[in-house]
Amino acid sequence: NIDSVGWPICGEIDIMEQTGANKNKILGTCHWSANGNNASYGLESDISNASSEFHVYSMEWTETYIKIFLDEVEYYEIALNNDLPFNKDFFLILNVAMGGTLGGTIDSGFTEDTMEIDYIRVYQ
Repeated sequence: NIDSVGWPICGEIDIMEQTGANKNKILGTCHWSANGNNASYGLESDISNASSEFHVYSMEWTETYIKIFLDEVEYYEIALNNDLPFNKDFFLILNVAMGGTLGGTIDSGFTEDTMEIDYIRVYQ
């Protein structure tokens, strides 16, 4: 419902966020609105060879929690309640942050890069 209520009221679930400045750290994060301001809860996990090998990022999402995993190891959990917006359809977000407060300074020589995704599966 981002078109009708806007962000962050609609909520956001980042299954994987990788900062542009540190490719060996990933984050799982949920964002929502607290009185019109961005509220979030995120945790990070260290990862080696994130840019040279495939890894499995996964999420379990129930009525009572969201859990995020890296290579089948849970590193994030948030308990859900009726005050949080995580009871509607969402986009699947795998994010490589560039610029801004999360992505850091972009190298002036940067021209392009590639993010390869082997597959996305959704089970219900």
